[in-house]
Amino acid sequence: MQPKPPIEDIVSRIIVSGHQVDVGDTLRGHATEQLEALGRKYFDKAEDVTCTFSRTGKGGFGCAIRIHSGRGLYFDGEGEHAAAPAAFALALEHVAKQLRRRKRELREDKPVNPTRDGVL
Repeated sequence: MQPKPPIEDIVSRIIVSGHQVDVGDTLRGHATEQLEALGRKYFDKAEDVTCTFSRTGKGGFGCAIRIHSGRGLYFDGEGEHAAAPAAFALALEHVAKQLRRRKRELREDKPVNPTRDGVL
């Protein structure tokens, strides 16, 4: 089994910004840490990750995450909640589900193992 690549090689660029919202250092650090963990879990190397926080019309926060994994693949997730960290968690959950399904789809596309199916 090959060792995991260093963190610099996993995600080239992570951008955490706010659309008319000031994103504090704590929230920015939390988001960066969680996105790096997601990158380590699902990618050899993602090209870039963008996370944008905004205010909703209902007085809460919205969070949009977009991951570009190369080869024209984009994964998007959005979340809304009264608290910004909870909105981020919802958006991250949506993106993680898309990545998990994509990884499963690629894994199940492999040829069938005859020894596992009891043919031999």
